[in-house]
Amino acid sequence: LTVKKKTEKNANAAEDKKLRGQETGEDRLNWRYQDKQYNESFKKWRKQKQDSVGFYFVEKPDRLTYQDGVGFINDYPEAHEAKTFRRVLNILGLVLLYRVIVDILFIYFFPLIMEKMGMNIYYSFFSGGRYGSRTLITFLDIFQQILGRLVPTALLIRHLEIPASVMLPTKVTNKPMFEFSFFAALFTAGVCAVMTFFYNGILGVFRIDAMPSYTVSADSDGIAYTIIVCVLAVPIISEFCTHGVILQLVRQFGDGTAIFVTSLIIAASSYDIVSFPFVAATSFVTGYFVIRTGSVITGVIMRVITRAYVCVLCYISFYADPAYSAVLMRVFVFVTIMIGLIASVWFLCNKSDSFSMRIKPGYMSFGRKILEAATCIPVVIWFAMTFLVTALNIKFTH
Repeated sequence: LTVKKKTEKNANAAEDKKLRGQETGEDRLNWRYQDKQYNESFKKWRKQKQDSVGFYFVEKPDRLTYQDGVGFINDYPEAHEAKTFRRVLNILGLVLLYRVIVDILFIYFFPLIMEKMGMNIYYSFFSGGRYGSRTLITFLDIFQQILGRLVPTALLIRHLEIPASVMLPTKVTNKPMFEFSFFAALFTAGVCAVMTFFYNGILGVFRIDAMPSYTVSADSDGIAYTIIVCVLAVPIISEFCTHGVILQLVRQFGDGTAIFVTSLIIAASSYDIVSFPFVAATSFVTGYFVIRTGSVITGVIMRVITRAYVCVLCYISFYADPAYSAVLMRVFVFVTIMIGLIASVWFLCNKSDSFSMRIKPGYMSFGRKILEAATCIPVVIWFAMTFLVTALNIKFTH
């Protein structure tokens, strides 16, 4: 059986290599799961000569490149892709660095300054949250999202001259999977919540407090804030920036690379070691659905559902009768998992062709891309600052 699986794996790899070898420069600019307008706009953008981050390789038989251990060969596509990839990493690293600086200012410094000015707001290093006037906290959250997400995203689009139809594709090309995305989000959130329980046990071994770093309020203003800001505004803005602009920008180097990069960015930007696996896993699934359905609207719906799911669990944990809260949480998770599971089984039995996707690879290997990212100065600085903020947010139990 093992030999048979290995033979099938080698056959699939050979077939993928054959298909990739048959692709021309034009073929690699056409995305199977996007509409015609997207493909035409994406192709036009990547072919612009003045554009510095649009990778477009056309084989030129009359141009030879020397490759160590091989000799003179036709133009080397990996070298062209690596050069463009480094440019994208530099720009993306600077944007992310700007974002983490804005987050640091709004999380730590602005509440402190406003408190010194006599305003009813302060930041607690013990709990890792902001307290005081709900209006001021909402004001800071909204401006943090605008300055930290929307502004750099708008500048990125303007600087790179990326068409809006490419950066924010909205047309759904896979309706069955789009309709299934609601149940997929429920199922993914439920399964990840169960896995988080075991992950929290591991954190407990190191005496790390596994309580969520954010709080919810049960009064009318607190509920309104949770719905408007936490469940709607923040996920929508974040989704447009990540699975919209960033995913589409990185996608030219491979769908798998784009999904991995955006999932890592979203999870790291939570600055929370407790929720990191949950956010990374749900973001990875969301990224897959965004690409497979061809629309960022799918990502918005799935992110809103996931955020609402987490908020419901928090309300049950904080405000339900302590004697029944644990049971209520288990029942809620079990019911949502079963609903998602039943829908998943039905979908895979009846619409499996709508779910599977052939990941379009780039020329570079995944290891080479990791190495390029690890040697990109802006990305390294962003990662270091993000790691520092995350470390500061870790709370230990006594």
